[in-house]
Amino acid sequence: MKSGALTTLFLIFSLFTILNAQERGSIHGEVQELSTKDFLPGVNVFIEGTTIGASTDINGHFEINNVPAGSHKLVCSFLGYVKQIKDIEVTAGKTVTVNFVLEESSQRLGEVEIVSQRATATENAVMLEMKDAKQLISGVSRQQISRSQDSDAAKVMQRVPGITIVGNRFVMIRGVAERYNQVLINDVIAPSTEVDRRTFSFDLIQSDAIDRMIINKTASADTPGDFAGGVIKVYTINYVDEDFTNVNLGLGYRVGTTFQDFYMSNGSNTDFIALDNSFRPLPADFPITRVMKESPRNATLRQTAAHSLPNNWNPIRSTVLPNYSFGVSLGRKKTFENGSKLVSTNNLSYSKKFQNIVRDFTRYDAWTDFSEPINLFFKFEDDMYEEETSISAMSNWSYIINSRHSIKFSNLFNQIAEERTTLRSGVNFFRPDELRKDYLLGFRSRTIYSGQFEGKHEFSPVNNLRWVTGGSFLGENEPDLRRFRTYTENTGPGAENGIFTMILPPSSNLFDASRYYGKLKEFSVNNGLDYTHTLAESSRGKMELKGGTYVDYRKRDFNSRYFSFLYPGFSDPVIGEQLSQLPLDVIFSNENVTPADGFILEEGTRPIDSYASSNFLMSGYAMISAPIGLLNIIGGLRVENNQQKLDAQDDLGPIKIDNTVLSFLPSLNLSYSITERSLIRAAYSRTVNRPEFRELAPFLFYDYQLDAGRAGNPNLETATIDNFDLRYEIYPRLGEVVSLGAFYKRFDKPIENITNITTEQPQFTYANADYAENLGVEFEFRKSFKQVFNSPFLDRMSANVNASYIWSEVNLGAAAINQEQVRPLQGQSPYIINLGLSYLDNANKFSVSAYYNIFGDRIFSVGDVLFPTIFELPRNSLDITITKEINKMIAIKAGVRDLLNAQYRFVQDSNRDARIDTDVDDTVFAFRMGQLISLSATFKLHKE
Repeated sequence: MKSGALTTLFLIFSLFTILNAQERGSIHGEVQELSTKDFLPGVNVFIEGTTIGASTDINGHFEINNVPAGSHKLVCSFLGYVKQIKDIEVTAGKTVTVNFVLEESSQRLGEVEIVSQRATATENAVMLEMKDAKQLISGVSRQQISRSQDSDAAKVMQRVPGITIVGNRFVMIRGVAERYNQVLINDVIAPSTEVDRRTFSFDLIQSDAIDRMIINKTASADTPGDFAGGVIKVYTINYVDEDFTNVNLGLGYRVGTTFQDFYMSNGSNTDFIALDNSFRPLPADFPITRVMKESPRNATLRQTAAHSLPNNWNPIRSTVLPNYSFGVSLGRKKTFENGSKLVSTNNLSYSKKFQNIVRDFTRYDAWTDFSEPINLFFKFEDDMYEEETSISAMSNWSYIINSRHSIKFSNLFNQIAEERTTLRSGVNFFRPDELRKDYLLGFRSRTIYSGQFEGKHEFSPVNNLRWVTGGSFLGENEPDLRRFRTYTENTGPGAENGIFTMILPPSSNLFDASRYYGKLKEFSVNNGLDYTHTLAESSRGKMELKGGTYVDYRKRDFNSRYFSFLYPGFSDPVIGEQLSQLPLDVIFSNENVTPADGFILEEGTRPIDSYASSNFLMSGYAMISAPIGLLNIIGGLRVENNQQKLDAQDDLGPIKIDNTVLSFLPSLNLSYSITERSLIRAAYSRTVNRPEFRELAPFLFYDYQLDAGRAGNPNLETATIDNFDLRYEIYPRLGEVVSLGAFYKRFDKPIENITNITTEQPQFTYANADYAENLGVEFEFRKSFKQVFNSPFLDRMSANVNASYIWSEVNLGAAAINQEQVRPLQGQSPYIINLGLSYLDNANKFSVSAYYNIFGDRIFSVGDVLFPTIFELPRNSLDITITKEINKMIAIKAGVRDLLNAQYRFVQDSNRDARIDTDVDDTVFAFRMGQLISLSATFKLHKE
């Protein structure tokens, strides 16, 4: 049955249920902890012998609607506390108030099914979700996010055990590269957001929109099977307990950037909304590639085409403003007479960020005798300027028909633009008599939308159905990326003030007097069904059968074109030299672009520069959850049939890929409850890792920042991974956890980034290694100091510590033609440490938190016989946040991000001994980001 028809069927059923509802009343109240008098979130309150109930919210409040009139026993149950039962009388059309005060107990409490909306955004709620999960998971709550300076999901993720962040936006789990992760937004597969890699850019999701983030580190049959590091589930806010209207304003001062000189080229009058549909893109009537390439070099067609492009080659100096942001959040809840609820949560935010980085960039000549000093190939200084504009919108709607049926509609939209300028200066030592100035001027915009309809239906106490249908759109536009190189005579001090000559290529390429235009569009639609049947229920839990399907179809189209300005050989060389020395703001102006003794525009686009692809995934699964005494067994089988197609061309002709792979993916998760508050978990699963479209496409892209090319490999195969996990968990008190775990992974045909030999520049591509292994241990400790010390100050403290130690090895086999056959996995850190310390004074509405992070040496790029492997070295990162609630309407947050401003340092393994010694090995990149000092205010405008 199609998803639209299924949705209609559920709506009809739901309306029928409402119309036939009997006259009922409501129950509400609060739950407190006896010793501390704190209100408890996540407590289960339900009518005995029924599935009618609710969970307390972050303030310890609960509300149960649609309760049949009459006498009932109301049960209040929470892990680690004595269960309470009260006799109550419910009158039709009225609300009864019932409050509970719970006392801690070491006795085991029976499991309770939560049938209404429960608090999910608190640390306590996430801790409970971790404990009750069928898989091995970690998580971060909205409550924890609010105590930090984390502005987006990438920064939030670095607080999770075993997580490292690459490039401030990409996530690695357990030392496994980001391409091995699967990302779900509201339980629907998210698109890969990058043109040149399989990954998701987590900086696109604003932290204000996040309810919680859950990371599944082990597989189960009901989760997608394409991952090895983890399944990252991002849930946006979709429920509120009371109406609210919040306005947020923020300012940020970046040391070394704010109020300093800043260089950008001319832009569009729509750049402020992160779009450019008129100034930079190719005009609608611009000649197509075939016409451009077939035309003679002196054709009027080329002159007209060149004149239709903006003369935009000169970076303009300005003084940069502070970072700024503002946003509005709305939450509304409407309760109808029949007890049903309509809940809406909406968020709209806008931000502008500026960054200036001064980076040392050095490359060294090839050598064979390690006893001799290494010769410099080039030594540059890069002044890198980036202005980021981001618009984020979220709109989620929930219709809670009753305690058994609900429907949700979730929407997440991001529009983000990055305008970049890099001014590169220095010496290429192959031409030491020349001083170089090279340039990159670019603008990239991305549009991402993800939307889902989801329904949950309890047809009886033992039969539950969940369905989801949705889609997503990814658009990326990079119009008029300009890259060019200039030089002057290197006469010593003052030479940088001389006259520079534009390097003109003999034919079009990607880095000399070049203009590049790239556009990507990707659409996806998906549908999933999950059916759960309870076979039996006891004090130890439920024995359940679960089965379902998931279908996902993605289609991507990528097109690019590039051009260069040339000075034809039949023109006067003297005039050509004079023209090439003109200032940047006039050199390619219309009067200098003419077939008669001027520049001409030549297109270099090849068939390899575009591709079309699609992926059709059909999957089904069956699993059983069986509590046997103190042991809980969850086993299942997932079957995925994946068809991947790609149409492209290289210089030899068409390339057509049609790969269909049928994968059988078993999983087994065991948990054994040693005591009420401790358990041990063990898990095995088989998963896969499929090539991404870009990794298959032969398209070659020149990366200016790395001075390297990157191309795909149409011969890539799907990797298979066997995963083994073991973890011991202790939950001492509410919101606390101590865990120690170990894991092992074996990869068959893992997809690796390798280096191809070229002349002066490295070129990266992808290949299947023979196999790889990954072994590690993880430790996590979350502890509140409440009632631990006889000190009011320490009583308000809490600590969050997690650490990982990871060993990995990849064997490239026959693919290791020009590089080491055996080495660690690229991007894997041997250790990761996160430390957090928080002070929370509820009485004065004041909190302070500090977070520290460090990771071990990790491979940034894999070397070969010409280019040694480059490692990213450890750096100490420390963030501090202070929050103060002035009154019920105003809250202030201030903080410093990257307080230590430690240097980012990338060092090559010069002596090829597979380890880094900074006294011997040579630095390739080195830079500092500068501390970010931020101040924000939230104004709570309550609805009248």
